Amino acid sequence: MPALLTRLHRGLILFNGSLAGLAMMLIFLLVAGNAFARYTYGGSISWGEDTAIYLMIYGLMFGMSWAYLQDKHIGFDLIRRLLPPRWVRWQAVLVDLIVFVVGIGLMVSAVEFIAARGGRTSSSTGMPMWLFQASMLMGGGLLSLSALVMGALRWNEQLGEEASP
Repeated sequence: MPALLTRLHRGLILFNGSLAGLAMMLIFLLVAGNAFARYTYGGSISWGEDTAIYLMIYGLMFGMSWAYLQDKHIGFDLIRRLLPPRWVRWQAVLVDLIVFVVGIGLMVSAVEFIAARGGRTSSSTGMPMWLFQASMLMGGGLLSLSALVMGALRWNEQLGEEASP
């Protein structure tokens, strides 16, 4: 089981990191191309600015999960510093459970948002808005999955430390 969790953890890091990086690269190319067109041809791509914003949101969702999987996210460690050392990892597992619930909340919110406004069409791209709004659904799912994997890894590590003399 720990080997499977470790492989899943590494795979999720690679998946999320690659797609966050791809989103950043596409944003750069789109914004640079738009600026180049504006100053050389006198006009820009009409859908470029909105598409860059949508790519940024998708990139943020992938990056959020990537950072969580590596514990490179913002953390408030005031409580952690006050806890006895053996409780610190249990506190981390509790935080993973809370983040799991937050991810599910984001998914539920996204489904409601898509149901209410997903039928609209973007005026700049001509694409249905649910394609862009689905980033919240995907981000919540990835965050929940990341929290489950991290919680399971921490749980296994904690149990292993308690079992060893």
